[in-house]
Amino acid sequence: MGIRMNPGLSVAGIDPSTIDQLIEVQKAPIESAKKKRAATEGNKKEYEKFQGLLGGLDTTLSGLKTRVDFYKLKLDSSHPDIIDGSVTPGALIGNYEFEVRGMARTAKELALGFPDKDSTPVGFGYMQIQREDMEDPVEITIDPGMTLSKVAQTINDSKAGVKAMVINTKLTDEPFRLLVISEKSGREARVNIDPDTTFLEFKEQVRGQNLDVLFEDVHVTDVQNRLTELIDGVALDVKKAEPGTKVEVKVNFDMDKTFEAIKAFVDKYNDVAKYISDQFQKQADGKYGPLMGESSIKTVMRGLQETLYGKPSSEGQKFANLADIGITTESKTGLLKMEDSKVKQSLSDDYEGVAQLFIRSETSQGMADALAQKLRSYRDPGSGVVKTRITGFDRQMQTQDKEIERQTRLAEAKENQIRRQFGTLSGTLSSLKSQGDFLKAKIGGGGGGGQ
Repeated sequence: MGIRMNPGLSVAGIDPSTIDQLIEVQKAPIESAKKKRAATEGNKKEYEKFQGLLGGLDTTLSGLKTRVDFYKLKLDSSHPDIIDGSVTPGALIGNYEFEVRGMARTAKELALGFPDKDSTPVGFGYMQIQREDMEDPVEITIDPGMTLSKVAQTINDSKAGVKAMVINTKLTDEPFRLLVISEKSGREARVNIDPDTTFLEFKEQVRGQNLDVLFEDVHVTDVQNRLTELIDGVALDVKKAEPGTKVEVKVNFDMDKTFEAIKAFVDKYNDVAKYISDQFQKQADGKYGPLMGESSIKTVMRGLQETLYGKPSSEGQKFANLADIGITTESKTGLLKMEDSKVKQSLSDDYEGVAQLFIRSETSQGMADALAQKLRSYRDPGSGVVKTRITGFDRQMQTQDKEIERQTRLAEAKENQIRRQFGTLSGTLSSLKSQGDFLKAKIGGGGGGGQ
């Protein structure tokens, strides 16, 4: 009788898929550790996104915290074609009257004409240029063969406080002339040119003069057509002279810019409130937000609401809270609802009253400053609840990375062990199979010889 082998075994006696399945089982802890690590990293990214939203809110509060921050100003001119200008934070609010009687202008000297600028020599010798604000004149050497263009270049290279150019008047047979202009405006910038021995003869075309302005019936002047030190925080550009015309310049509150600053605050606050609210709302896939189980975000929202609805304003103010100026809160989501028309009307009726609700003063911290301080406490690198949570995720991921490395080493060692064990078993089975084949042949051969 013969020995029968198990038909389920391969030639070596072992199904290779069995080994692969056993090895995959050893890798299961690695995959589990990687999933935990991915979840931790996802939570960290959510907190970083949350921190960015808090930062955006803080940025808008920077435009509302102090008087200089909150007070948005603008300049209106009754005759912007005569006087216009700009204002900076802290400018003095008020109405001002001007009369421009004369503009500042530079002195100009013009040489007699030449038929061209690049060919005809202008002679040779020396030229002296002197402004009234210079003690010593600048001497210009006119070499033989120099043309108008070369003379202009030589004057410009001299750094004499003037600029020279060749112009084509197209008025005569000799239209090209050398124009020398002072770089400064005003009488003290008058140019005096001594032609000396050259063929260049100059005549004064424009006498330099200073700006002549009446400011509230007080005479003021300057060497340029720009007044920057007359009114604190105001720069005035004088464009033309109109003797007898009174120009009214108003420095006043810019309602539109202030409204936009308040609206930006409301929008950024709502970004934060909506993000937190969404964490606790069931999504379309039936899951809640990734930070639903995080108590830190609840702490942040509770702190912001307490600060927002606290009473940082001083007593006696017209507006005691945001609702008084048209900003209310939705009870379910915590989002702010801004009634644009009411906010604009509040600014129009009592701009400073609205400001007192937001800004820090001697009698009140102000809502904007209080919120900003609360946000800084949450984002503080050492103790802030948001920042420390992010740091905690970093440490957790470092620990998880080490665990993944440990599980990987264990799996690799176990895989090597399994392959060795099955290799030994495979050899044993191969040896047994060979012996069985030998016995089968032996037994089978003996039986055949006896017939």
